[in-house]
Amino acid sequence: MEMLRLQLCLLATVWEVQLQLTLLQKKSLPSLAGLVVVDVVEGSAMASLIHMQKILSNRMQHFSTPEKAIEWSVKSGSLRNIDSARVSIPNTLKYDESKKCYTHRARLEETEQYWREWYEGLSEKFLSSPVPKILLLAGTDRLDRALTIGQMQGKFQMVVVRHTGHAIQEDVPDEFATLLLNFISHNRIGPQGIEIPGLRRPPQSKP
Repeated sequence: MEMLRLQLCLLATVWEVQLQLTLLQKKSLPSLAGLVVVDVVEGSAMASLIHMQKILSNRMQHFSTPEKAIEWSVKSGSLRNIDSARVSIPNTLKYDESKKCYTHRARLEETEQYWREWYEGLSEKFLSSPVPKILLLAGTDRLDRALTIGQMQGKFQMVVVRHTGHAIQEDVPDEFATLLLNFISHNRIGPQGIEIPGLRRPPQSKP
């Protein structure tokens, strides 16, 4: 499992994407053999930034219990899997003694000055990364022009995971895991290629 962690880079938040792609361009990650990006696209993200403060201000801010926050996350559509929400949501909360309730741990509205730099240049860095790449999306409308052209040119694998929201890995964890395993198997990620029980390797071309 340690070898997998070093060899396969799974990027589900935009700051992780920017950091790891920058390191990859600088050849600071020589062991990296695969790149997985989960529902992060430069074009659609940049276009939505103008609405982000309103979106954040409209979300529920205070919860009497973690269970209420879990319930809200599913009803609001942030997550679509109640079992995943029960695992992930409690760690995103903190208890406010002065207000006697739970609030969001991360104050995203206070990070606005960094939003543009999180996304600018993402598509170019992703397309130029010299490793096998897969982009998992919740909908085809999320593709920007650069990624659309790159996908048509076969520069990366794209999978649209239906009936999910932005947090694909939480909404359909079993399907998500299967997609990753198939990606690893198909690209033979690892020093000698990783054998995964139950998965057939793609046929090797004859010399």
